[in-house]
Amino acid sequence: MKPSKLTSAILVLSFATPIFAVQANNTAETNDELRTELQQIQQRLAMLEAQENEPSVPSDTQFNFYGSLRPTFGLTHTNSDDVWDVGDANSRIGFAAEQKLSHGLTGFAKGEFKVDIKNDGDFGDARLAYVGIEGLFGRFAIGKQAVTQEMISDPVDIFNRSGTPLAYDSASPFRVNNLVTYRKQFGDILFSADGQFDGDNKESNGSDFVNAGVRYKTDFIYIAAAFYNKELEDGTNENTLGVTLSKSFDSLYLAAAYQDIDKDDADGSTLDVVASYAINESYKVKLGVSKYDDGGNDVTSKTYNAYNTTLEWHLTSMFRTFVEYQKTDYEYLETNDQIMIGMRYNFDYKF
Repeated sequence: MKPSKLTSAILVLSFATPIFAVQANNTAETNDELRTELQQIQQRLAMLEAQENEPSVPSDTQFNFYGSLRPTFGLTHTNSDDVWDVGDANSRIGFAAEQKLSHGLTGFAKGEFKVDIKNDGDFGDARLAYVGIEGLFGRFAIGKQAVTQEMISDPVDIFNRSGTPLAYDSASPFRVNNLVTYRKQFGDILFSADGQFDGDNKESNGSDFVNAGVRYKTDFIYIAAAFYNKELEDGTNENTLGVTLSKSFDSLYLAAAYQDIDKDDADGSTLDVVASYAINESYKVKLGVSKYDDGGNDVTSKTYNAYNTTLEWHLTSMFRTFVEYQKTDYEYLETNDQIMIGMRYNFDYKF
């Protein structure tokens, strides 16, 4: 009941009570007794009004609901076939929550899930799902997360397709489950370390994947280096060292990422070099050259050189359309040419 209604009800009862009392007991209360009752009622009403006017306690929790829908439509041409297809460039929706804790700590959580526009708009496969805590000691989290190695891929991940960066995507990790991560920022320098612990993997009693790296990031330049060791299904190990560099010159952006991949049976590498140029506030052109070498030298090898050209039309900060051409020239397989158009709608609501 609202205070205004409560006030009226109490006043009515306060005057009706003496009348009922007179009728029941056939006695009359004195004016002093009535005055005392009214004073008590007024005090109670004053307390209720004070409680109503007290400012609410500010929320210590921030919640974000976000997403990015990215349908594509295009033609893929090989030496033997042409295929028209509707595709999806990693559409997703997710939430992120953050809460202030005691002792200067902050708790956080994130869940991000695929929206597969290509296949009936299916929803559910997790891209990210973790909980963590942050303080002066750094940032610690457990769950399915982006790995440290993405320090290498982030600067060259600029195109509008699911398989980018073009060479990096063929060999390296993005999001890993059963992951424990630690991050610590020292000014412009970020130190990062990860470990995957999958008890269902009978091949290993300890970590299945270890990844560590360091990043230096300012408005002037981005430099990063990272190393990971991964235990493969056949019991062998994969060791990868990656470095990346990016720089912006007003409207021009340049970036390059290289990885040396050492396996027991083959040595490989990835190289991605990209550039983008903002023609004006609405139009941007992007170029990319990539080389993936899996270390093979026969028909089973998937070594290739790839080239990408993209023109984007940014109608708003949240909505863009694009046309993109990519050529993948395999050393032993059929050459693949693909041209596609697409749209991207991003949203992010804070509560």
